[in-house]
Amino acid sequence: MIKASVLSSKAVVLGENVACDGHDNRRFRVVTHAHYDHVYGLKESLLRCEAVYATPITRGMLTVLYSRRAEGIKTINYGEPVMVGDEIMMFYPANHIPGSAQVLVEDSDGFRALYTGDFRLPGAPIIEADVLVIEATYGHPRCVRPPIEDVYHALISLVESEIKKTSIHVYGFYGKVQEVMEVLRRSGVDAPFLAQGRMYEVTEVCRRHGMKLGEVVNADSREGLEILKSGGCVYFKHSSKLGERVNGVKIHLTGWQFKCTYRRISEDTYRVSLSSHSDFNHLLAYVEDCKPKLVVVDNSRDGYGEHFASEIRRRLGIKAIASP
Repeated sequence: MIKASVLSSKAVVLGENVACDGHDNRRFRVVTHAHYDHVYGLKESLLRCEAVYATPITRGMLTVLYSRRAEGIKTINYGEPVMVGDEIMMFYPANHIPGSAQVLVEDSDGFRALYTGDFRLPGAPIIEADVLVIEATYGHPRCVRPPIEDVYHALISLVESEIKKTSIHVYGFYGKVQEVMEVLRRSGVDAPFLAQGRMYEVTEVCRRHGMKLGEVVNADSREGLEILKSGGCVYFKHSSKLGERVNGVKIHLTGWQFKCTYRRISEDTYRVSLSSHSDFNHLLAYVEDCKPKLVVVDNSRDGYGEHFASEIRRRLGIKAIASP
């Protein structure tokens, strides 16, 4: 029988040969996406594993964010089967950030172990499996957000209103920011977009892989500096810069805003309920439709691992454990 567990190293082990999102002494390593809490031990994996796998866009983002060594990662497209020893591995979209993947490992007897990684419904396919390893960032019943299309609509309206008066500074994590760029462009927002440093480089990676972002100007360029002086632009930044002082309005993209699409938390700051993760109801829906015999809830990262495992047992009657 295929094994699936989460180790103290934060590695998610699937089958006999695959470790995901953390290093373990397995032949193969997977990086499901480019956020920092899923690249633990990557340097060691690149040195010791037979191969490290990711989607093409994840490899591009890792090369920008962490190390040129990431160029040594082998890429797999969604739906492309790869032999990992005597097992078959396949990636599926996770709809978390660009390039994020769910990982399925199937043995010769047809036993299936699935790791969702970080994912978001609606948008990610639900894959049936015998053992499911699932995230639990928002694994508490109070973590319920409005429908994402309502959030998009509110965000677009907010930007369209404020951009007439001032510049807008948008704060979020890598990948989520690029999602918002695409949403705003698709809605017809044609104000100048700015980004700098790694945020700009990640944006260019996303563009090369087909995202429709329109023109995004490097804020450190001469053109970018002129746009900043003129005002009326949308400047995209990492969440770590939220505490800075700016001339203009701040919009913070966060999954920790529940019940309403956004809140005005000060005269010049809004908190928008936009997450790259599933909320509690969608986590539960994934488990139910996956039809697993066992659920292993990732308890190594931030979230509600123990609580979500108990909710699965109570509401769905499916065996569930939090690990580690």
